[in-house]
Amino acid sequence: MSLLEIKNLNLTYPNGKKIFENAEISLQAGESQALWSPNGTGKTSLFRVITGLLKPQAADIYLEDKAVSDEAGFKALRLKVGFVLQHADDQLFFPQVIDDVAFGPLNQGLSEEEARKVSEEALSTLGILELKDALSYELSGGQKKLVTLACVLSMKPQVLLLDEPTNGLDIDSKQRLIEEINKIDAAKIIISHDPEMLSSTCTKFATIRNCRIESIAKPEMHEHWHTHFYGGVPHTHQDSA
Repeated sequence: MSLLEIKNLNLTYPNGKKIFENAEISLQAGESQALWSPNGTGKTSLFRVITGLLKPQAADIYLEDKAVSDEAGFKALRLKVGFVLQHADDQLFFPQVIDDVAFGPLNQGLSEEEARKVSEEALSTLGILELKDALSYELSGGQKKLVTLACVLSMKPQVLLLDEPTNGLDIDSKQRLIEEINKIDAAKIIISHDPEMLSSTCTKFATIRNCRIESIAKPEMHEHWHTHFYGGVPHTHQDSA
């Protein structure tokens, strides 16, 4: 039984661009799966569909073999599936770090004391407990990425959806984040244009091609990865879909 499964996904943007046609993807417990493809092919849109933030023309979504089809179902799903956005500033709303991290647990129904406890545990797990009283807007890019990860971990998700987690980070911050991602005991789907990061964190690899999600071999070399999918044409690391 798959922990998370999406079947018969059909999505066309309002401008008429077809993104998915009868696409499917599944994730097993404990599995870490990479999702790579050129910009505009629907990677982030897939995450938004999974979490109920984007309504496709059709999709069959299952969490622990139970169908998710209405807002009540997606609300329950979001308690078990954590979505770490590409841009950390889009996920940090409060002045202090501890308030951002506690927001999810409070919405799960925990008391303020319980929410603070699990939030401090999440920050401690990532080695950034000293940032709990820091002002979010004063953090470095790497620190913000770790805090957004803590925001999701504080809710103890079964599945993590990570959208370009190392994008914009320096080498040291990137390596630190990779190490922390590998310690997390949750199934993961990771979107990235960074084959080195994906090779370091994932055991399965997929791409979006011809509106379908296809399994691919592990990208051993960036040059091979780049040439195979882009034909040697330069590309950016910014993803808009």
